[in-house]
Amino acid sequence: MTPLRSRRRIAAVLATAAALVAAGCAAEDKDDTSNAASGAPSIAAVAPGVTADTVKIGVVYPDLTAVKHILKSDHGDYEATYRALIKKINDAGGISGRKIEPVFGAINVASPAAAQETCVKLTQDEKVFAVIGTLNANEPLCYVQTNKTAVIGGPLTAKNYGQAQAPWFSDQRGGDEVGPGIDLFKEALAGKKVAVVGVVNEQSLVQDIVVPALRKLGVTPVETGILDANFRDAAAVAQQTGVFIQKFEASGADTVVVVGGMAASLPKELEKTDYRPRLLFTNTNTIGAYINDTAQHDYTTMTNAIAIAPNLDWNEPQLQECIATVEAAIPDLKGKLTDPNLLPAGTTPTPQVSLDGACRNVALFKAIAAKAGKDLNHQTFQQAGFSLGAFPLPRFVDKANYSKDAPHGAIPPVLWKYEPTTRKFVLANG
Repeated sequence: MTPLRSRRRIAAVLATAAALVAAGCAAEDKDDTSNAASGAPSIAAVAPGVTADTVKIGVVYPDLTAVKHILKSDHGDYEATYRALIKKINDAGGISGRKIEPVFGAINVASPAAAQETCVKLTQDEKVFAVIGTLNANEPLCYVQTNKTAVIGGPLTAKNYGQAQAPWFSDQRGGDEVGPGIDLFKEALAGKKVAVVGVVNEQSLVQDIVVPALRKLGVTPVETGILDANFRDAAAVAQQTGVFIQKFEASGADTVVVVGGMAASLPKELEKTDYRPRLLFTNTNTIGAYINDTAQHDYTTMTNAIAIAPNLDWNEPQLQECIATVEAAIPDLKGKLTDPNLLPAGTTPTPQVSLDGACRNVALFKAIAAKAGKDLNHQTFQQAGFSLGAFPLPRFVDKANYSKDAPHGAIPPVLWKYEPTTRKFVLANG
């Protein structure tokens, strides 16, 4: 039987095409979500992995080979993709005269200890300056707290950032963005009976962010459900989800706000009933595993569903530049790195996943390190990130805005709607 932690990591990897929130483990206790840097770490001017002409960075990515016999998922060649993007920077002179020296850390998604082992390898054995890549839940804390190593990426929540002892910048907020995003549901919530459902590891996201945000809009949930069944026990998850559905229907709820990882089980259990409330999702990541499943489903569960998520455009110029770079380095990918929204549901392989994450992570690291200048250390790196300001990230339509109060870039969410003909989410306003 696959261990619980591994199952959650697998779910996280497969459900997030942009390395965002993991099912059942993405959010923790929420404190001040408006100011992630209220406890900005005091950073020493240390420079592990930095020489006069090189900077060593760790690159973390999911290794799916251990689960290929049970899950049809292929994100492409992470290492080759990162190498191609880093080589382009190095061929142009590097960053302030320093070439980037990548050290790769593949995380076996079937191993509960893999993330910790990779962290120790990169920080204590390789002594890298910073780590970039695919990090889930609390995994960044091994780097920025325990080993005081800079990080680019991962869900940067206010609570976790308060524990950081090294620079940390990301384009993900780990659920903290949901509060203001709920305002986008205002029209859909008007005059409705609303239920809210989430998983136990996101209980504080439900109670401290979602429910208060709903009440600000004049909405008091008629029912709230928190799934605490063991994720290793599919029957228990289905049974408890079924109980929630019965309660929601009995209460007259015609709208359900589905928080984070709960999207992995609620729609599947709704299929077994005639109850069809309108579903409002707090992200488009976890639900992707359901709507892209190659198995047969009754997708009337998704009728008029909407979600909040950042505005992404595959034709964004920086991303297209990354695509050209990777295609030149890996000729077999020529013409295959197309808009994932145009692919049939269930398509595999999807090298777009590794390309998308690598392009954004490398771009953000390069921008901050370049701003830090020749005197590169953790202190100058943090100061550079705080002063980066408005910054166009690859694939994002809206600019990030990095500051001491927004090490996550504060990228605003927009409203998406489910399109049944393509089984995709498209922009609600165009």
